[in-house]
Amino acid sequence: MSDPQAPGVTTGGTVERGDIGAGGWRELVPGPAEAYQHPLPTGEVLGCIWHLSDVHLCDAESTARLEYLDRYSDPDSPYREALGDIGTYRPQEAMTVQVAVTMVETVNELTTAPVSGAPIDTVLVTGDLTDNAQRNELDWYQTLIEGGTVSPRSGDVTRSSWVGATDADSWDERYWHPDGAPNGFEADRPTRLFGYPIIPGLTEAVRRDVTSPGLTLPWISVYGNHDGLLQGTVAPDEALRSLATGEARITGLPSGADPMLTEEAIAGAGPVRYIHDETSPRVHVPRDPERDFVSPAEFAEKTRDSGDGVTYFTAQAGRLRVISLDTINPHGGWQGSLGLTQYEWLVEELDNARNEYVIIASHHPSPTLVNDYSPAGAEPRVLGDDVIELLTRHRQVIAWLAGHVHFHAALRHEKDGHAFVELTTASLIDWPQQGRILEFLRLPDSGEVAIVSTVVDHRAPAGWTNDLGDVANLASISRALAANDYRLRENSLRGLVLESTPDVRNVVWRVPDPFA
Repeated sequence: MSDPQAPGVTTGGTVERGDIGAGGWRELVPGPAEAYQHPLPTGEVLGCIWHLSDVHLCDAESTARLEYLDRYSDPDSPYREALGDIGTYRPQEAMTVQVAVTMVETVNELTTAPVSGAPIDTVLVTGDLTDNAQRNELDWYQTLIEGGTVSPRSGDVTRSSWVGATDADSWDERYWHPDGAPNGFEADRPTRLFGYPIIPGLTEAVRRDVTSPGLTLPWISVYGNHDGLLQGTVAPDEALRSLATGEARITGLPSGADPMLTEEAIAGAGPVRYIHDETSPRVHVPRDPERDFVSPAEFAEKTRDSGDGVTYFTAQAGRLRVISLDTINPHGGWQGSLGLTQYEWLVEELDNARNEYVIIASHHPSPTLVNDYSPAGAEPRVLGDDVIELLTRHRQVIAWLAGHVHFHAALRHEKDGHAFVELTTASLIDWPQQGRILEFLRLPDSGEVAIVSTVVDHRAPAGWTNDLGDVANLASISRALAANDYRLRENSLRGLVLESTPDVRNVVWRVPDPFA
């Protein structure tokens, strides 16, 4: 049995926001343990899964990112209500590798289930392994889970070209600059208005090589919209490939453009496009061919050593049959759907697995399978309601695990005496940077299957220090930044849903046992 007091296990202790300081900044502090919401069952173990999601390994120096659009959802932006949460820039985006390594170390410390004491069968990562569908980002992911050294930088190996680097030639007060403002410039807005700290040396510290021990457990990697689409939204083409591997970053809208043009770049359903043109302002960034985009076939090869080029597949976790779906709409839009061919494959796989306990795994949860965009000549898309209707006809389905929304949530689907639970797990880029361990237990006395959830923080301390050579400390800084996102404080467009509630964290769900 895993130690309930092991670093990160929330039944032993939590991380929470401390007192409000200057500009509304709140340091993170150790918090109380969070007990299970229900009595813990004992039963026959069907399987145990570490569930992680939305790693978002980010090449923050890439020329193909659209950070400048995010300012239109700032708290004082007149376009905030109309455009919603844009999400193309996060102050912590340059520390995603350090967070991921820290979570790998956490997983390696917790290889037996907290309640049943059974060995954990697999680590399931439900998509958005990368942030911008780039080859270097996917290479970082592959090295992180297999073990080895990652160099989390691109372009010039000696100088950062991240928007948060202090450079008078490309200074923009909308971005957080941990090293402070150049001489003669006023502090940036996150520092001046929202209390963000000055951390000298951080910009270069996050570019240093990081060594990952690799996962000691088997893993399953699911395809997410950020793994196949630029900024998780736009289908790559040759023009955008030239932008990604070139030496110019777009820094603003085209000359005279209405900011509402941003809608065309951030739509949940296609068609969508990058909105720059020849009048868009640019800054020079060193070129890097490793920023090229990853094809679905390359993703399949690197994440599961498959030469079939297919991004949906089946796998095994103990006695659980895992059916992994590709919910990206390849034609664009950050919301999901299934192609008709894949839906027909799913029908066949479910029929073939009638005598097995089945877990569905995908990046998008069913409420976000709403992207029906299909250009002329392409096969039609299948949406969430049809997928749910199919799954409720197959009693062997007991759970659906997903990510995408970046917060813990649960949804129960029930029909004609059959039920399954749909769960999403928080991301590793936004607050609270957590994963969860799921134990599936057969309860013969009640004719049920229990799904026991234990939420786990990455093992980095709650508070951060000035030791920028410590990878876990950089992960602590990242989590503090995520917890202080100034777009999620007052009048949050997402209603602070990233906080989640106790009834979807350390919880026991019960569904009818299809084979009772």
